Amino acid sequence: MSVQKSKPGIPLTSLYGAWALIYFLFLRPQMLKWGTRLGESQRRLPGDDIIPKPNLQFTNAIDIDAPPEAVWPWIAQMGRERSGYYGLDVITNWGIPSVTFIRQDLDPPAVGDEMDGGYHIMELEPNRKLLYGGFSLRRLFGIAQDVTTLFLLERRSDGSTRLLIRRRAYTYGALGWLYNLGEEKVYFLAVREQLQALKSRAESMAHLHVTAQPQPEMVRQ
Repeated sequence: MSVQKSKPGIPLTSLYGAWALIYFLFLRPQMLKWGTRLGESQRRLPGDDIIPKPNLQFTNAIDIDAPPEAVWPWIAQMGRERSGYYGLDVITNWGIPSVTFIRQDLDPPAVGDEMDGGYHIMELEPNRKLLYGGFSLRRLFGIAQDVTTLFLLERRSDGSTRLLIRRRAYTYGALGWLYNLGEEKVYFLAVREQLQALKSRAESMAHLHVTAQPQPEMVRQ
């Protein structure tokens, strides 16, 4: 009786290679610009000059059916005294759930203010932009990183908000690329959750910022 030989399977190296090809050619480019429209990820934005040659950059965006004045209070308290960053709290806020209300005990943010995670506010324009970051921040395995994150609120023609978030980083060291490879996946999950959280929070209080339309004057007879 003859014994049939089983056909060899696909080598693991080939599977890994195919997955890497799919990731870098198709998945990663979409992650780095998730939510943006044509041309938005290539725009020059405030703060780009702080890290002129980043080795990691994300540009993400979302439409919010609320005016910038309804979005700004959530951004203004973000990352301050454990308010959270509204995304992956287990990593970004020491496991403490991000707040779901507007805090009344915080002073208005100002340039130079310290934020959770070793960041500080670099640029600020109420109802328009918040830019924060840090330099030589210590990461896992002794990695050092410069980081800036921009929240830019643009008022649309109907009064709603287009929110853009740009994160730029330069990770130092020979293993910087490897650290970035892991961080970009975690950040992608965090920023998606963050955008959706900001959208739902702002839209829930949008009615408080509806501007009353002026009534026409009565014409005396």
